[in-house]
Amino acid sequence: MTATASPPRPSPSTGLTGRTVFAIFAAFFGTIACADAFLVTSAVRTWSGLEEPSPYRASQRYNAELERARAQSAQGWILDGKVAREGHTGAAVTVSLRAADAAPLTGRTLRARLERPTDKRADRTLVVTETAPGLYAGHLPAVSSGQWELVVEVLDGDDVAFRRRHRVILD
Repeated sequence: MTATASPPRPSPSTGLTGRTVFAIFAAFFGTIACADAFLVTSAVRTWSGLEEPSPYRASQRYNAELERARAQSAQGWILDGKVAREGHTGAAVTVSLRAADAAPLTGRTLRARLERPTDKRADRTLVVTETAPGLYAGHLPAVSSGQWELVVEVLDGDDVAFRRRHRVILD
């Protein structure tokens, strides 16, 4: 009878052991946890999540805003606002204000601002003056590229008689 040699058994230090599997498992989930912690910390530090200091009071003003919108719609005014790049960094704002019968509305006081949808700290206010009957213009010397909202308000004393928002993109 011949003796057969059995293959040598691998030593425990050269194969995949329970400790190695645990180390891989812990390293994988530790990396995920560290990335999540970094992203959550960055998000909390850069934006508080509040656009309104008192959401309760803002909700109480909602009915007044609806009434103002109805009154604004009843006036039938037509306000067209445009923003164009002026030079490399500037922006020119032109506003046309007409009555329901397309007659230009002259002698009005307008207030305009460019608002960043993502960051209220970047909002810019500009002076708009009448350049022709029913045409108003203003400019800002330095405005960064991206999405903006042009908000134009027609004032009646201290009150806002008409408000219009236009989404614009500056290149």
